[in-house]
Amino acid sequence: MKSVTVIVPAYNARDTIGACIESLLGQTRRPDEVIIVDDCSRDDTARVALNYGVKVIKLEKNSGPGVARNIGAAAAAGEILAFTDSDCVAPPDWLERIVGALDAPGVVAATGGYAGPVQDGFLTRLQHLIIRQRQSALPPEIDSTITSNFACLKSAFEFVGGFPLYYLKRDPTKPIWGNEDEELGFLLTRAGGKIRWMSDIGVLHLFRLSLTGYLRQQRFYAERIIMSHFRFPEMARSRTNYSRLNGALHLGSILGLGLGLFALLAWLAGLGGMQWVAAGLLGVSAPVYLLLPIPVLLDLRRRGQNGKFVTQAYVVLLAVDIAWLSGAVTGTMLSLGGFIDGNRESSAAFAAADQ
Repeated sequence: MKSVTVIVPAYNARDTIGACIESLLGQTRRPDEVIIVDDCSRDDTARVALNYGVKVIKLEKNSGPGVARNIGAAAAAGEILAFTDSDCVAPPDWLERIVGALDAPGVVAATGGYAGPVQDGFLTRLQHLIIRQRQSALPPEIDSTITSNFACLKSAFEFVGGFPLYYLKRDPTKPIWGNEDEELGFLLTRAGGKIRWMSDIGVLHLFRLSLTGYLRQQRFYAERIIMSHFRFPEMARSRTNYSRLNGALHLGSILGLGLGLFALLAWLAGLGGMQWVAAGLLGVSAPVYLLLPIPVLLDLRRRGQNGKFVTQAYVVLLAVDIAWLSGAVTGTMLSLGGFIDGNRESSAAFAAADQ
């Protein structure tokens, strides 16, 4: 049986890290090693983690979860690396089942989604159900990993250099992060490995508790996904845990709607001929924008959510599209300046490790 190290990046995670560690120590297949990488938290995350007797690496500079995971992997003694997040709780058989998936020929990694929210409520339940709907049709093998629920052969992880480390040319001070799970999956499959998608293995997750926090998160994800595709254009052809066509339709509809409104304002300001541009853009984009959330809403009803829940969800989904457009525009503008490759093997240069 191969040895297993579980790696958890943590930043200001004092309130959640204890439950996460307890779930890892209570696994039916107990990990040989648990490493918590404290990414220069401003709270006492490291002290709380040390109380559980696990290995703690405390970074002197906040560099993002990708760097933290790479540092944890470099320090790991296990032949298999398993990853989850500090705001997740793993079910007792999580490690046994996800590590077992690596026994299949050619499989170098296995990944799964979420089993549900840690705290129930309208917004947390909606986030979970949206992800479940998005992932319901995934094939048994994908080209992406979900870093909150992920295991990988250490040899394969090291072969591709771990999570990619790169910077914006205009700001070469902190590595880009936010879509490193898709990037690593792309690198693993490009190298010839297989990634097993396991729909029946999930971890409990602390989703965003406020609408503003959720919309900020979605804007950030959109920005970083765009940046990933500028950095790795071949990713456009890879199989990931979301539909690029669906995402393009959502972005296109809200962009067309915005341009149509701009054209309408230009016509009202006296610019002749813009009424036809406005009518064309709004006539096509507005119906698409308003109708695209319908499949998700129907899925919510099938999963037993009432009419009030579905109505509120519709408003949130429309707002998410606006957040995604904002992030996509920002990501495009930032990416046009180009990137600087980082040395993934020298990730430890960002930190000093203390036991």
